[in-house]
Amino acid sequence: MKQKYLLLLCLMILTAILFFYFSSKTINSKVRLITRYDNTIKLEQEKLNSAKVLNEQLLEVAKVIENSISDEEQFTTDESNAFILKLANLADKYKIAVHSMVPKVIIGVNRRYAEQLYTMELNCTFLQLGEFLSELESFDHIIKIRTIDVRPLADDKNTIYEEVQETHYRVTLDLSTFKIVKEA
Repeated sequence: MKQKYLLLLCLMILTAILFFYFSSKTINSKVRLITRYDNTIKLEQEKLNSAKVLNEQLLEVAKVIENSISDEEQFTTDESNAFILKLANLADKYKIAVHSMVPKVIIGVNRRYAEQLYTMELNCTFLQLGEFLSELESFDHIIKIRTIDVRPLADDKNTIYEEVQETHYRVTLDLSTFKIVKEA
């Protein structure tokens, strides 16, 4: 009788060990499967996020291109004056003194786009210039900055205040705007 109880006890212990072994093996396989799914989801989420960012950037580029497409082969005076007003408002926003702003029409041999050159003379600090240029990049136009010439105001004899001369600079900025001419 004692042997039967001992055999029953051994059988119960063996059953318990087998139960815990197979259940832990099943749980570990499920955890590995969940981890694999989790990694796949993270990877796909990263792809989705980068696709969203790329889509937003492409929408901004599309907006710039749509605003730059025209049937005319030259800039009209209204377009030129509107852009000059935008530049003046931007300079005024950052309290930049504008000494001159001259538009120059460029007649090129390329009939696929029209180009308008603007020459600006500004009196500003480097911080103001950086803010001005960073916001200029966000305009809905195709803009190319051709040259930036920065000189100290000490070279300019018309300036009176010494403290202004030390921190402010005379900046000559040549930039071009383009518009794409539609083909007939």
